[in-house]
Amino acid sequence: MARRPHASRRPAQPIRATSMWRVDQVFLSRRGQRVEVIASLVNDQGGLRNLITIAPTDDPAEAVRHAARFVAGKGNVYEARNARVRWTRAQSATAQDELIRDRALEDEFLDAFLETLGEVRDQMR
Repeated sequence: MARRPHASRRPAQPIRATSMWRVDQVFLSRRGQRVEVIASLVNDQGGLRNLITIAPTDDPAEAVRHAARFVAGKGNVYEARNARVRWTRAQSATAQDELIRDRALEDEFLDAFLETLGEVRDQMR
């Protein structure tokens, strides 16, 4: 079969069956007696994706641990270092509150993420 003269000359991009994702930001919002957690993920091709879970608690620390286990359990999320944890606008009392990161919750999220990721990798061996 002859090639068409106007065919694209771009190098072929490999097709990836699954993209590997990293956690960029984590947003928290209260939903009654529960906390909704949205993990914003990015991949190396610039793709964006959100994973949403409702933690069965109103304790923010337990909610981020629950979310970290949920996200790490997906298997194709490889990194959560430097993930910022923030409350959504609806939970902020002032515009300044929107800028405040909760570093203690970031540590909780990362610890639970790494623990679960280790367990997932151990199961794959």
